[in-house]
Amino acid sequence: MEVEQVRINRKRKFDEDADLNTRLEELIKRIGEKSQESLETNLERLVDILDQEITTKKEFILNSLVKNAIEQPEKMTIYSTLVGLLNVKMFSTGGEFLVLIMEKLGTLIDDAEWRSVQLLIRFLADLINCNVVLGASLLGLFDTFIATAAQPGVKPSMRDFLLYSVMQCLPWIGLHFNDSKDEVEFERLLDILETEIEKREKHYMPSIRVWSSDNPLPQIEYMDSLWLQIKNMRNNNWEDNWIIRPYVAFESKLESSLQHPLPQFELPADLEHTQFPLPYVVFRIFDTPDVPNRAEVPKLPRFNSIDRFLVEDAIMNVINSKNLTKKECAESLLRISGRSSMPLNYMLVEVLFGGLLELPVPRYSELFYGSILVQLCQLMADHLPQVLAQAVAYVYERLDTMNTVLVDRFGSWFAYFLSNFKYHWTWSEWEECVNLNRTDQNHPKPKFLKEVFLKLLWLTFYEKLKDVIPDEFVTLLPLKPGYNHKFAEVTPENNLQAKCAKALIESIKNKEGLDMMLGSLDPLPDGAIDGRELDPVYPEAKLEVVVQTILRVGCKSISHISVALNRFRDLIMAVMPNQDAKVCCLKITFSFFKTNHQLMCIMIEKYLNFQLIEPSCIVSWIFSPYMLPHFDRLYLWQMLDTTIKFCIKRCDRIKVELEKSKVKLNEKKEQEAGAADPDIAEKRKQLVQAAEEAVDHYVKLLEDAERSQKEVFLIVVQRFIMILTDHIVRSEQESRYTQTLWFRCTRDRLRQTLVQYRREVKRYMVTLQTLLFTPEIEPKILECFTQFKGYIA
Repeated sequence: MEVEQVRINRKRKFDEDADLNTRLEELIKRIGEKSQESLETNLERLVDILDQEITTKKEFILNSLVKNAIEQPEKMTIYSTLVGLLNVKMFSTGGEFLVLIMEKLGTLIDDAEWRSVQLLIRFLADLINCNVVLGASLLGLFDTFIATAAQPGVKPSMRDFLLYSVMQCLPWIGLHFNDSKDEVEFERLLDILETEIEKREKHYMPSIRVWSSDNPLPQIEYMDSLWLQIKNMRNNNWEDNWIIRPYVAFESKLESSLQHPLPQFELPADLEHTQFPLPYVVFRIFDTPDVPNRAEVPKLPRFNSIDRFLVEDAIMNVINSKNLTKKECAESLLRISGRSSMPLNYMLVEVLFGGLLELPVPRYSELFYGSILVQLCQLMADHLPQVLAQAVAYVYERLDTMNTVLVDRFGSWFAYFLSNFKYHWTWSEWEECVNLNRTDQNHPKPKFLKEVFLKLLWLTFYEKLKDVIPDEFVTLLPLKPGYNHKFAEVTPENNLQAKCAKALIESIKNKEGLDMMLGSLDPLPDGAIDGRELDPVYPEAKLEVVVQTILRVGCKSISHISVALNRFRDLIMAVMPNQDAKVCCLKITFSFFKTNHQLMCIMIEKYLNFQLIEPSCIVSWIFSPYMLPHFDRLYLWQMLDTTIKFCIKRCDRIKVELEKSKVKLNEKKEQEAGAADPDIAEKRKQLVQAAEEAVDHYVKLLEDAERSQKEVFLIVVQRFIMILTDHIVRSEQESRYTQTLWFRCTRDRLRQTLVQYRREVKRYMVTLQTLLFTPEIEPKILECFTQFKGYIA
């Protein structure tokens, strides 16, 4: 009974301890939320509660404060005030808290959690406002960051991260240092920062700009943008209209406490080999005059105002923490404190558009940004849709200078948005597209609408789309999706092939074997359809009959296509003996789906997944003269994107399996070493041999996959260079303008391919520089590679 009672008492104590932890965590997490009491009152009450439990729960409480300051950065100043008040009550607690923060900072840097690193540094800096940290000690930490960034040979991405980590703290601490004993040292630090920022080279900017023009708003790289805003804040005596500073209410109490020096901190020595955040352009679409000048509408700060940065930062903090739940994310965005002092609807649209149109790829999926905007339009039905329409109109008017990749991305989002709101739009404002299409079909505006309508066809039915689009725009609609079965009717030109196609269908219906199906093609020649010579030789006529017939059998649905390709894989491979035949197969497939580009994109995936066609063949077909008329269409680049991603995922998948097989081999070797019985030892030896064979198998697969991937990237870059060079040479020979819309679009695609797949391209830098991007090629093409090298540096 005594033992049982001890067990019960221990369990009760454990449960009580867990309940207390939960209550403390909840109190810390919810401080600052709406309450009948003032924030100051709630802070004082929470400090009293924590002070009572700090003796037994110190580690838990301090860890919880750090955790919540990172996870809820919008409450950072509240948590710094809380730490300051605890420091007043118990001086040793403040020192222990700083030790914990510095240890956490080192862990986050080791784990490369860069956003959390910057938020923790900001939290640490804000503690100076609560009289917890010595000013000289904080400036010493910043000096360490800046000195490391200024060292010769430090890679630009690491340098920028270290400088930005210091810069992003300045709006919170500038006011404190403005008139303090450390003001001289602070001014010195600002001067060094400015020197380092002005020294930076930004050759990569054309690769990440949204527009090629700075009219009406300049596109500024993120470091330059923040520094410009900080300089304006400095000239304005470090004042802002956004940061909540609850510690001001406790100023007299906080001043009574002593300050702590920061523990010694050194940056890890191996940071040079770490991947740091890459540069980006701060997206700007609205300026002060764009917001209605009415008393009830808050004024939008200028793009060079620090308030603009602070609001954008608050919005991004919510997105970063709530991106997995779109509804909760949208609701949290509307609860951002301080919204009454800013036109939040304009800021939300600008930040979300900036995320959607970030280069090379959005931080979160395109669907995420689209769904959040839909949610916000529903939650702010009286305020946000009008602003969104205004933003769309601004982007539409600047399509001619917009990066081609972003025109496609913007069009895809717009199609998704229309499909969620019954395709309602002020189409009358875009009627100029109809007239422009008559005079210049390559004009960016009608081209944009054509892509939007084509994308809408992937989301709805043709008849539905035709009914909801105004009659004037019908000429911009794509052809009705269908299939082009070449042998559906017998003509003098296809008489023999049509008969063989009919015989093949009968053979399929009768479930005959491969030999019988191939026998139905015997009347056809083993060379070209028209008797011309093919090098290497492949049965073009037979291939066309087989592919057309199988597509006809499977075109009812995607699942039918999958079944048909799987069932008749051997038949296809029998008439597709080499790479030229596989390129021809893609040409035949494209002809069959010439009005159904969505299914053509799906067919590329199917051919890859069923291992019918190698990625290099698909790339060769995409860049073939046959596809040049489609070079400016989004679906062509989606097929290239699918192909490249297939190569990357295949290599990653094999690497995972290889690692698993190596672990299994080590386990088998350990088991073999521990076997005492000879019979068991022999069996385990066989298992080891089998595991070694599995490792060798995956090593071989990985070598083949990586070789294929390298081949694909080299072909892609080579074809880009060839096509662009040919355009430049022809234009100069014919005395035509070189920088045409087609040239700019194609060059944008090359830049995007390099920066989007930078991890893979970086592995082939020596080969690319030696064989392709040589000094002899056109400077306008070579600069794409120069910009890429600057971007990944």
